[in-house]
Parts: sequence; C-alpha cells; structure tokens
Amino acid sequence: MSERPLTAPKRLPPPTEYFFERSPWNNRWLLFGIALVVSCFDFLAGPVVFFPILFLIPVSLMAWNCGLRTALVLGTVLCAIRFGIQYTVWGVPYALSVALINGLLRLVVLYVFTFLCAKLGGTLRALRARVRTLEGILPTCSFCKDIRDEEGNWQQIEAYVASRSEARFSHGVCPDCAEKHYGEVLALKRPGAR
Repeated sequence: MSERPLTAPKRLPPPTEYFFERSPWNNRWLLFGIALVVSCFDFLAGPVVFFPILFLIPVSLMAWNCGLRTALVLGTVLCAIRFGIQYTVWGVPYALSVALINGLLRLVVLYVFTFLCAKLGGTLRALRARVRTLEGILPTCSFCKDIRDEEGNWQQIEAYVASRSEARFSHGVCPDCAEKHYGEVLALKRPGAR
C-alpha cells in the first residue's frame, strides 16, 4: 500500500494591497514630484482653466501612504502656489477678498478630502493587521488543545485568542460531553430514574 505524502494545508493569501500602496506610489518624493507636475500644468493652463482639481491625486495618495500631517502640508503648499500664481502672475479680475475666500474654500475642501483618505487608509491597515493576527496554522496539542505561541510556550486556547483579539470566552458543556462525563448524575435526574 503506497502512502500519500503529507502536504501542508493551503494557506489563505494575505490581504492584498491596492496598487497605490506599493512602490513607487508610496514614495513621498515621487508624490511631491507629481504635485510639482500638477502645479506646472495648472500654471500652463492659465487662469481660465481650473486645473487644481488634480491636486486631489497627489494629496490623497500622500494621505493614504505617508500620513495626514504630510498630506495637509502638501495640500497647503499646492493651494498657496495656486493663489500666488493667480494673484501675482495672472492678476485677479476681482477683489482680493474674493480671491482669499476662493483660496480658503479650495483649502477646506482639500483638507476634508485628505482627512477622509488618511482615516480610511489607517482603518484599512488596522483591519489587515487584525486579520493577520489570527491567520494561518496554529500549532495545537492534540490532547489538551493548548496552542504553542511564537516563543515556543504553550498556552490555553482561550488565553491565546483573548490576548490577540477582542474575543472573550464563556464556558459550558455540550450535550455529548455532559453525557460522557456526567452520565450517571444526569441519569439520576431524569424522570422515572430510581
């Protein structure tokens, strides 16, 4: 009789990253370069074409990959460049107060979008970390069901899972185990038992 070789169970693939979370899109210097190119296109488009909508691309990528503070700084710089070019190079056909209000509105919208991107990216990374915590094969004792941790120490399954997740355990006895371990006691409590 030929024995089949033991094979390890298939592991689930790790939670995937989006393309913009990998290199080169997570490089802050590349994102600063993209922001510079967007500013150049904004300047070349002139005062009539409103190109700053593309400020959202480098700023949202920066918020997702590099953090909220860096993205807010980048958004502020981009809006200041736009305002400076608009006011000094092109000249503003309306009052300075109107230009300031437009600039502030642009900045507020960019800040809100940046904040949402940063929070969404942080939440997604936290969820991926939680999934990885209890993923994979756990070395378990076939008798007592204890689990061997990363340091090689054996822990009860309840302690192991509770230390790595929000799960809490309550204990009871299933009907099969109750019959197996407490069969005589249960037999005495049944109606019609002597």
